[in-house]
Amino acid sequence: MKSSLHPIAFSALLGLAASSCSEAPKEGVASPEPAGAARATVVDLQTSALVKAVDADKRLITLEGPRGNTGVYKVGDQVQRLSDIRAGDKINAKYRVAAVAELREPTAEEKSAPITVVEEGDRAALDVPPAAAIWRGVRVVTTIEALDRSAQTLTVKGPLDGLVAVRVADPTAFDRLKVGQNIVVTFAETLVISVEPGPK
Repeated sequence: MKSSLHPIAFSALLGLAASSCSEAPKEGVASPEPAGAARATVVDLQTSALVKAVDADKRLITLEGPRGNTGVYKVGDQVQRLSDIRAGDKINAKYRVAAVAELREPTAEEKSAPITVVEEGDRAALDVPPAAAIWRGVRVVTTIEALDRSAQTLTVKGPLDGLVAVRVADPTAFDRLKVGQNIVVTFAETLVISVEPGPK
């Protein structure tokens, strides 16, 4: 079965290696946040896959994951240097996702556009192996699904309806929070992809 290979999520590569990631989820480094915000656990994934074959005309790539699992994937037009990738090359990916929840009611403008996406990216120069860095921010007006004062966490719906647990640093924030309350959460994804040329 052919899957879609999109540079934002790079689901093919991550899917091949999800069971053998080199880093476990870990707590993120503190960063500037809105007053009264709660920060979710930051998840870091680092993985790689071996290129077994490339069909540039059909825009298909065959990848082998760290455990030998192989798949054929359709490569989107966003990947501009597919013809520069050869069998034997290794594709490395570093992925990070984090979330910041603003513990406040959304504004009327935010309610009118409950999901806002901002994407940025950069590509390597033509005289070096293909590489790309992609950043995506998704601001979501979402609902508190659960509160756990003892664990100091709240649970909200993510942008794709999955549930995300967010740690609340200030325990007094629970005094003004309730299940069913709308708040604003910003999800940030960073993906760095690079091609390591194989032996000549």
